[in-house]
Amino acid sequence: MVAVVLVNTSRMESKQLQVNSLPAPEINPKSLQHFQQALGYKTISYGDPSLFDSSQFIGFQKFLESTYPGFHSKLTREILAGYSLLYKWEGKNPRLKPVILMAHQDVVPIEEATQAMWTVDPFAGEVKEGFIWGRGTTDDKINLISMVEAAEKLLSEKFQPERTIYFSFGHDEEIGGKGAIAAAALLKSRNIEAEFILDEGGIITLDKMPGVSKPLALLGTSEKGYLSLNLSVEQAGGHSSMPAEETSIDILANALVNLRSRPFPSALTGSTLEATEYIGPEMPFIQKMAFANLWLFKGIVINTYEKSPQGAAMVRTTMVPTIIDAGIKDNVIPAVAKATVNLRLLPGDLSDDVIEEVKHKIGDDRVKIQRITFNAEASEVTSAQSNGYKNVDHAIKMSYPQTITAPFLMIGATDSRYFSDVSKNIIKFSPMIDPIGFHGIDERVSLESYKTALWFYEQLIKNVK
Repeated sequence: MVAVVLVNTSRMESKQLQVNSLPAPEINPKSLQHFQQALGYKTISYGDPSLFDSSQFIGFQKFLESTYPGFHSKLTREILAGYSLLYKWEGKNPRLKPVILMAHQDVVPIEEATQAMWTVDPFAGEVKEGFIWGRGTTDDKINLISMVEAAEKLLSEKFQPERTIYFSFGHDEEIGGKGAIAAAALLKSRNIEAEFILDEGGIITLDKMPGVSKPLALLGTSEKGYLSLNLSVEQAGGHSSMPAEETSIDILANALVNLRSRPFPSALTGSTLEATEYIGPEMPFIQKMAFANLWLFKGIVINTYEKSPQGAAMVRTTMVPTIIDAGIKDNVIPAVAKATVNLRLLPGDLSDDVIEEVKHKIGDDRVKIQRITFNAEASEVTSAQSNGYKNVDHAIKMSYPQTITAPFLMIGATDSRYFSDVSKNIIKFSPMIDPIGFHGIDERVSLESYKTALWFYEQLIKNVK
């Protein structure tokens, strides 16, 4: 057995593409100013539709028109679902399948209770301490602005891509993505099959992967499914001075405890399994040995993933209560108690099967389960051998010296989940280096991230094959 382990380890060779990188030029001051200006538009997606401010989205679109005249004169534009944008840059060779680059205009709100906790005005686009600060810096205006900046620069140089390139900029990704649904449906109706799609996703990390000494770019090759369930219990209420042995809250609380104490089983599959083949050869001997011999060490590898919330989410379907609602007065026992549970489905775990398993874990027919309207199954896995993966990999290696790449399971949701009928090769990658404050307080990206993001998209567009 020892001999087999050692032989397997010695045979685990690097799968990294060898590319001569090109140093990214310094940021053009105007490009930085454009990014700062884009952050000033409060293109916020609220859960309550009545709070939607169309003027911010219209203003942002006018900003794009005036700031990028070449992009808007050379490309065709369609407006979908009211505010989503679809651009087409005609390629030289119409026989080649097109490429679709995606980003979204909208951002999440600032919680009112956290306003005073921000170091800077969240919509000022301030540059401070080597970072660009503000809501949308990491999610997702850095991608949108970097794409358009790169395209505008190339257009000024009379460049035309070989393949036709579509740019799809949804306006409501944070609340379900009706704009992306409309864009995907339109492209499908025109029988457009894309060579590959690139949307937001994995990042470049310098220190998040123990044992990897080089920068690591994580390319999302699949995406977990999204499912929310409403749990409800109805019991006789009454006066709090005479409580029954079990109340609606007791029954609901017990159901939630059962769910949290009985997690779904862990598995090393799909993108996460394929990642071991790309990361393993770059690691020290002990970790490399484990990845090269999963037949023996799979349990240890899975246990290592499970030591952090992020790692555990890579190897199992997760479920967590996010909303609890019961009671109207301190001396009244509520007759109805409700909770919302959000699940992120591992590829292979279908929502219908997951719901049946949730019922089994709760084990109480008094708890009624209702599927919330919006849900999405986990995506198919894009192979790391696909042309799309190789194109993105090549652009990363050209833009980020000494960087290694690996497939990655996206645990969040993206607009690209709606494009499975347009392309079977969907990559999810955001060219940022360890962003900070994603969806939180003091959201920011480094100036270095913006510099290399601009360069990454320029190299991708110029060299796409």
